[in-house]
Amino acid sequence: MKKIVILIIGVICSILASAQFNVTNSQGYIKLTDPQYNLDALILLNGIDDNTNISYTGTESIEWHYTISGEKYNSNQTSIIPESDILYTIYVNGSAKYYIYTIDYTQYLSNIHSLEVLESEETKCTQLSLQINATIPSITYLDRTGATQNLNREFKLKYDNSVWQDSTWIDIEKDTTIITPMNTFSIPAPYKSTTFKLYGDTYENKLGIQSDTIMTDYTAIAVKCYPRGTVVEREYQNEKDRSSKTEIEGSGPLIVEFESNANPLDIVYYEWFVSNVETPNNYQRYNDENLRYTFEKTGEYKVKLIATSNTCEYIDSLNIRVLESYIEAPNVFTPNGDGINDEWRVAYKSIERYQCIIQNRWGRTVFKSTDPGKGWDGMIGSRPAAEGTYYYVIVAYGTDKFPDNHKKAGKQTKYKLSGDINLFR
Repeated sequence: MKKIVILIIGVICSILASAQFNVTNSQGYIKLTDPQYNLDALILLNGIDDNTNISYTGTESIEWHYTISGEKYNSNQTSIIPESDILYTIYVNGSAKYYIYTIDYTQYLSNIHSLEVLESEETKCTQLSLQINATIPSITYLDRTGATQNLNREFKLKYDNSVWQDSTWIDIEKDTTIITPMNTFSIPAPYKSTTFKLYGDTYENKLGIQSDTIMTDYTAIAVKCYPRGTVVEREYQNEKDRSSKTEIEGSGPLIVEFESNANPLDIVYYEWFVSNVETPNNYQRYNDENLRYTFEKTGEYKVKLIATSNTCEYIDSLNIRVLESYIEAPNVFTPNGDGINDEWRVAYKSIERYQCIIQNRWGRTVFKSTDPGKGWDGMIGSRPAAEGTYYYVIVAYGTDKFPDNHKKAGKQTKYKLSGDINLFR
């Protein structure tokens, strides 16, 4: 018995699966079956003629029911020649089961007359409105409950724009859908000059109905920048805390290369303002698109960028920090060529001036330098220095000042270091 029930269920499912609607139309059609329409099918026809046909395939006994001007009609044929704007109900074995609405789309063709860009004084740098002058007949249909619904029509707006991606501006084509009813449509202001192109109803395009493309040119005025500062690295590895991955900071004098990274407009004016955060009104001004600047002294700085077109302005700023000074000298090194501790070099940051002298035990100078990044390689002229103890004297000045609690508060930080250096090979 169980096998017989399963077999019967399988046969019923097979019959239902085989039941379908077939549409024949020489000029084409679109069959919409999304549940949002509350129909089994909403059929858009590219004209209706004697060769237009809708059929239902299945083994059930069926009748087509429909209403025209208040009069009800029915047919027990498996297919019909449809009319426009009619709700068809298919009765299967005497019960209403399927609902189909047909529309002759050629009776509702759109006509776009013009497209105009509107700019508001308050928002033109951030937003545009497109004024659309068009004749677009509304299309309604009846769902399975008999309620009147509107069929939204979609139009395509395409234009070029520039977007910041992977640290560069790239050109893209924007593709936006505009759904009826439409009169004005707002979009973000493009970052490059472009041509707006409004294409006809997507249903018309799918049906192969020729529709005009309306175009209008637009000159971009919106300004957008992605300012970036990059610390110019010095080659010496003994300089500590030269830069941070998350902030623009490092050992002074700090050299930073600033890039405006403005969108590609024909006319953009640049202003860079560099100031210490403690004295914001005391600033330096530059008019270059990009800027290379050396921060000489320890402290917190702000770099403000103002980029302007003839109409719009963009403002952004970056924070920069020059670190406090520091210096420390080692007391041993091993110049044996193994790549480890082969040079005697100080560890330092934010040193403005530097003088180092190294002498042997008899007071002979074997090395001197005014660059803290350079060290002694253990050579005296072209000959290796002998193992033993050497003596260094360092005088250095930092890019900062002594702190307020120091007896020399307010004066430039000065370091006097001296001590032994043990050379081993």
